[in-house]
Amino acid sequence: MEAENFLDLLKQVVADGKISFYYFSDPTSPITALHHLEIPYPGELSPVDLPYRWHAEKPSEDLIDAVWDDDSHSWIENSDKSQPALIAKLQASNAAMQKKMENYEAAKIKDAQNNDKVVQALSGVQKGQAQTTAVLAQLVPMVQQLSKPVNTPDKSNKADETKKKEGAE
Repeated sequence: MEAENFLDLLKQVVADGKISFYYFSDPTSPITALHHLEIPYPGELSPVDLPYRWHAEKPSEDLIDAVWDDDSHSWIENSDKSQPALIAKLQASNAAMQKKMENYEAAKIKDAQNNDKVVQALSGVQKGQAQTTAVLAQLVPMVQQLSKPVNTPDKSNKADETKKKEGAE
């Protein structure tokens, strides 16, 4: 009996031409067809009477995989192959690259500062080595003089006596 009533209602709707289209959207569904499903309905529904996830606004033809966004109360793109999605990916990639470049520049500046400190330290070491070399240059002649045998009167006399004894014999 219900099938007959439905067929009668369908015939009447088709005869009157009063079919409204509503759009169902379940963005969490793994079935892509349920992201934006067109539903014919006999008659019209007020926005208050629309069932959950039903919307009177038709999604734009530009959207590949349209889903209803509750925050903006409009259809948005869900496909990652659409032009807006690609632009968003490129913008995110660009922002990431800029951040990396800023980090690189900061590291480069830090390395340059560290290199300056190393150069200053090496310069100090070189100055210290130069001073040490100058002091050693002054000490070498003194050490050489100290290492020469010193002729004392006692030693020269004994050496002379031994020579004399050897020569006399």
